[in-house]
Amino acid sequence: MIQNFKVYGMMCAACASHVENAVSKVEGVQSVSVSLLTSAMRVEGEITPEAVEAAVRRAGYTAKAVSGTAVLSLEKAEKTSKKPLFYSLLFAVLLMVLSMGHTVFDMPSFLCPDENPLAWLLCQVPFAIAVAAINYRYFTGGLRSLLSLRPNMDSLIAVGAGASLLYAFGILFVTLFSPGTVSVTKADFSASAMILSLVTLGKTLEGGAKDRTVGAIAKLSKLVPDTVTVKRGESEAEVPLSFLTTEDTVLLKVGDRIPADCEIKAGHLTVDEAALTGESLPQEKAVGDKILSGTVVTDGFAEAKPVAVGEDTALSATVRMVSEASASKAPIGRLADRVSLYFVPSVMGVSLLTFLIFLLTGQGVGAAIERAVSVLVISCPCALGLATPTAMTVAMGRGAEVGILVKDAETMENLGRIKTVAFDKTGTLTKGALQVVDVWTADADKESVLSLAAALEASSCHPIANAVKEAAKGLPLPTLQDFKTIPGKGLFGKSENGRYMIGNLSLMEDCEVEIDKADAFLAAANARGCGVLFLASQEGLLGAITVFDTLKEDAKEAVSQLKDMGIASRLLSGDCQAVANAVAEEVGIERVFAPLLPDEKGKVITEEREKAHIAMVGDGINDAPALFAADVGIAMGAGTDIALESAGAVLRFDKPTHVVSLLKLGRLTMKKIKQNLFFALVYNVICIPLAAGVFLPLGGSVTPMIAAAAMACSSLTVVTNALSIKRFCP
Repeated sequence: MIQNFKVYGMMCAACASHVENAVSKVEGVQSVSVSLLTSAMRVEGEITPEAVEAAVRRAGYTAKAVSGTAVLSLEKAEKTSKKPLFYSLLFAVLLMVLSMGHTVFDMPSFLCPDENPLAWLLCQVPFAIAVAAINYRYFTGGLRSLLSLRPNMDSLIAVGAGASLLYAFGILFVTLFSPGTVSVTKADFSASAMILSLVTLGKTLEGGAKDRTVGAIAKLSKLVPDTVTVKRGESEAEVPLSFLTTEDTVLLKVGDRIPADCEIKAGHLTVDEAALTGESLPQEKAVGDKILSGTVVTDGFAEAKPVAVGEDTALSATVRMVSEASASKAPIGRLADRVSLYFVPSVMGVSLLTFLIFLLTGQGVGAAIERAVSVLVISCPCALGLATPTAMTVAMGRGAEVGILVKDAETMENLGRIKTVAFDKTGTLTKGALQVVDVWTADADKESVLSLAAALEASSCHPIANAVKEAAKGLPLPTLQDFKTIPGKGLFGKSENGRYMIGNLSLMEDCEVEIDKADAFLAAANARGCGVLFLASQEGLLGAITVFDTLKEDAKEAVSQLKDMGIASRLLSGDCQAVANAVAEEVGIERVFAPLLPDEKGKVITEEREKAHIAMVGDGINDAPALFAADVGIAMGAGTDIALESAGAVLRFDKPTHVVSLLKLGRLTMKKIKQNLFFALVYNVICIPLAAGVFLPLGGSVTPMIAAAAMACSSLTVVTNALSIKRFCP
């Protein structure tokens, strides 16, 4: 059983790791994954929500069970507030003016440390306390985590800002009870205030970026209207969406947002599906066509019957899939989390060591505290913790916007490694419906042959018969009667002009019809893998028709683009070798596996997987074993439910070029993750020694205020880099 939770109070990757560890130790939990970015937790196992929530409380945080679609909801109360930042900066700037104004301006005597040191210090105290009070959560959360031996980023800020503040108060008390024994200028109240203000600035900017990160996905859940117009009897009524059932008839007009997945029963619509599938052009919908929840009517009027409402719609499935995926973790993300778990204690150790070294080498208490505080403040576990989930969530959100759904973070990571793509043939590279591609005639015109063939096939529902009837649309059909079907071979019919037959080569042989004149046509059809239908009368052969499952318009382009990306293509088909070879040759695939049973497809994928990372693209029940066996299974959106369940990624469009877009998105995501991790690691490797004073002999050092600014920039840089994925265009 999978349950979703919203976790409150997490500030850095160490927090997420502590929550994961706490919940994973609860009996019955099989796996747990926590996302710092979305504050989402996904728990799998036989366990009650109350037990999970209790474990999170013991770890020092709170959690609330939510539905899958609510994981990414951005409630107003959760959005990043700018008020703490505003007041922190206001008081910090005033404090800076009080503490340093005498060096720039002519200040009143009581605001000059040389003339009235005690008054100068006391004037700063209210502002320093105000900033500390506004940002109390760093102290309460940080010290609580520290005392429970689970230090996090708040612990670093609390110890750093707290040590700076206490040192300033210490000088104040010495000045109060023993004036003149210590220089009051060493009491820097503004340092702690600026540390807290700059950290809050970074958190506010980071929070805003995180809100934008998940905002695109959250918007999907708001695409449905609050009310819907339904027809009941002869009257119309506007009812809340929650009251809509599959028994109702929905009335749709221009400007309406479609409230549920429906089938058009009367009328005609032009629908904008861009918000759900990414298709920029409006789609024409007629009677019998399906329309999706969340799309917009741009023209026409129709009556439609809901086929799926509420949580059962395609839109809800999309939101649910991406919501659950946001709480999942890729292997590369788990590595960063493990590093973050030990990062904070290590930084605190480096800070303590720095303090002792400066103290023992005679640098003074003030200098030792400044260096130690700089180390605590400049380190940034957040950058490490946000490197992977920000990129993953932005990529999944952008994918959902353009009709590309990825079920979990591990799948997205695997997409970035794919070197081979195996395609199913029917319904994936081809349209899955036979079409007439050529007509040969003995001595009549092609229209006459097609119209006679369609008249013979009029009562048949065979796929070949349907192709012939579709090709003869608009042609006048002769009247036939006395039909007789020969199963597996063809059929006969009579008209006033005589007896006619249509069927395969076996029927022609049984009826001793000479087909020598069509040998060249037959050979060419066989070479292409086409099916051939012969039409004859009592006098002999009249014509022949080839039918073929035609390629999708962009199939060849997709294979070509994959080749340009350095990705090899394979064709797996249950059809005969000749047909599979013909399709492969036309699209440019060099390696073909046919004919294959479903389990044989899975075996082929397993063998190919040993050579390189492979993705399987399919849409049918027979593709399920292969989709399971591949590193990434990719299901076309019009495929069967089994295919969709077996796949790690789903394409809303039945376009092979969307496979290319999916792989490009995967590669871009992995590129951004690696850039983020590189930046986060390099930042800490360089900045922590700099703050510790390693480069002091070379003139390189940072103050606590500069350290706080640098820490804020590091997290913001990681999130901003991830947000660039939103510009991805398939």
